[in-house]
Amino acid sequence: MISRRCVFFIGGYDPKTPTAFFRRLSREMELFETVWDVQTSRSDVATPEGDVGVLTVSSSHRKSTLPDDDVSEKPALPVEDKDWQVTTDFYFLGLDSIVTRDAARPLPVRLFRYLVAFFDYWLTGTAFSFFSRSWRFALYFLYPFVTTLFLFLVALLASSVVLRLFGIGSLALATLIALVALFPLLATLGKRWSVTHLMDLWSFSSEYLRGKRPQAERLMDRYAAIVAQTTNAQPYDEIVFVGHSTGGGLILEMAARSLVADPQLARRDAKVSLLTLGSTALKFGLHPAAKAFRARVQTLVDEPALGWSEFQCLIDVINFYDTDPVIEMGLRPRQSGSPAFPVVRRVHMRDMTGASRYRRIRRRFFRIHYQFIMANGQRYFYDFFHICFGPAPLSAITPNQPPEAGVDQ
Repeated sequence: MISRRCVFFIGGYDPKTPTAFFRRLSREMELFETVWDVQTSRSDVATPEGDVGVLTVSSSHRKSTLPDDDVSEKPALPVEDKDWQVTTDFYFLGLDSIVTRDAARPLPVRLFRYLVAFFDYWLTGTAFSFFSRSWRFALYFLYPFVTTLFLFLVALLASSVVLRLFGIGSLALATLIALVALFPLLATLGKRWSVTHLMDLWSFSSEYLRGKRPQAERLMDRYAAIVAQTTNAQPYDEIVFVGHSTGGGLILEMAARSLVADPQLARRDAKVSLLTLGSTALKFGLHPAAKAFRARVQTLVDEPALGWSEFQCLIDVINFYDTDPVIEMGLRPRQSGSPAFPVVRRVHMRDMTGASRYRRIRRRFFRIHYQFIMANGQRYFYDFFHICFGPAPLSAITPNQPPEAGVDQ
């Protein structure tokens, strides 16, 4: 049973400060307390530098108030009946400085860099790999391009109609006017529909996997140094590297760099594990140019003391459902007889949220995607908050038998 844990968390490509992230986490903590019948106390958020935030959470078990015959409320995850207390140092390692800087660029620059990235994914064959591995994710990949094309065609149609009213039938002039009109449309509707944000995400992803984002490289090295310093200074029972969405790829990078900064990290008393949630790491790993990224992930595979759990969900379009990232990247797997690396688990969002809550969010694909790192509405074997703040080690949660066959509806 865990009594002291350290979590290093990298989320998606979001403009999220440590203060904003922990504000949401504290709100979700109230639901975690209710569902799992626990008590928590939280320190003030420390922000030692830039995008880094640290919160210490103490969690303890209190005697259940549930009726003995209320089977529906019994945990799907084994929890010790005896009293327990866990202290977790939670490190939020943000990308806010990168995301806000990308979003501050002029829209023509953002669009141009996005189009370079978009066609690069096609010309290298990576986009075809998306379709062969996960067609839902491939549609997500197409979304900003298709929406931008739609806005352009609307502008082109409108400009053509107006020009014809003045007796002008020039397609070239109509196209020029549509191009000019596209940018206000992207600045308004494109922003509201997350198109411009996803444009930046894909240009970042393409540039990062080619080693063309030195700011991000420096950030990963700085975070690796924080890991080495923190884990050497404190005795922990468990150390967990958590990555969600784009962070599912970046956390692998950062963990590999952490092993370079501290080669003994995974070989001391604390159990060290990787946890990737709704991960999009394959948008890096499937690209032919991502040789450095795949080489770093291979160092994780080759570290036998490391564990890795990957949680995927069919209804979430922003993940590579039913894939093994090590196999898909063509890496050398661990020897036969070794524990699986990663342990790939499939989850059902409806079982996490409860039926009524699921009906409210099922068509909001960003909200579905973020459920991985939000509190569950009912007890289920996968629970982000229980993994981070509960007494069970990650290795004890992932080997459970999978949920019964079926898909989210």
